[in-house]
Amino acid sequence: MKVMIAMFVQQAAVQVLAHAAAVIPDPPPAAPVGSGAIATLFSWLKWGALTCCGGAAVTGGCMIALGNTSRRAEMAERGKVTLFSSVIGAVIVGVAVTLITASYGLS
Repeated sequence: MKVMIAMFVQQAAVQVLAHAAAVIPDPPPAAPVGSGAIATLFSWLKWGALTCCGGAAVTGGCMIALGNTSRRAEMAERGKVTLFSSVIGAVIVGVAVTLITASYGLS
């Protein structure tokens, strides 16, 4: 008797869920209002970050040249680290922003 009641409850639940699935609408995904502003913000942030990375690369190159010509090995070493870090930073910014805009369709 318990098995029959359990089967009846299961069948009723399946029918209710099937009916609910047919009634509940499934709209296509759409970008929210104002998503263009988010894309613009990402563009500005990317531009600013890449500008900073470019400035750091130039500064690092100057530190390497100045450190080598003035026999300041610590300045040349810091310049190498700065140059390497700016290149890595530019790659990370470029990849991150590209992944975000492609993932959310902001382009």
